[in-house]
This record gives sequence, C-alpha cells and structure tokens, in this order.
Amino acid sequence: MRSLLGVVLVLAACGDDAPVDPHELRTCDQTWINNGYDRCEAACVASATALTAMGPACEASTSIGTLNCSKTFVFSGVTGCCATSPGQVLFGECE
Repeated sequence: MRSLLGVVLVLAACGDDAPVDPHELRTCDQTWINNGYDRCEAACVASATALTAMGPACEASTSIGTLNCSKTFVFSGVTGCCATSPGQVLFGECE
C-alpha cells in the first residue's frame, strides 16, 4: 500500500511540470470577465501577465489570423501576446 501511495505522489508531482497548451480554452480571470471576455486561451487567462507584457514586438499567428504583437511575454516556453476577439481572448504565437 505504501508503494502505491508513493507512486501516486510521484505522478502527482510530475503532473505539475507538464507543459500547458497555450491555446487550450479556459475561463478568463475576473478582470477579463469584467471587460466582457469569458473564454481565454490558457496563455491569456491571467490578464495582468498579458496587459503588462514587456518583451520585443513580433508578428504572431492566432487561430483566426495574424497580428502584430507590440509587446510579448513567454508562456510555457512560447513567446507571444494576447488579442481580443468577440467574447474571448486569443494567444498569438510569435513566428
């Protein structure tokens, strides 16, 4: 029984380090919700991260087309920025 508990704890610990798909749809944080956006791609859930980005500009791709990121941030090893679309916030990956 102890060895099973140990395996479960090890698997749980490893699960926290798994990369998150930046485009996975999730519920936005309260700031986005207050501004009319309820669905966010995972990289953009935290409005503070998106709105205070300070990285270099780039051309980026989203699920609905390209955009120019004036400031970027890194999420799960991917550089990009957030852009709003009706009801949702999308993550644009720098090319």
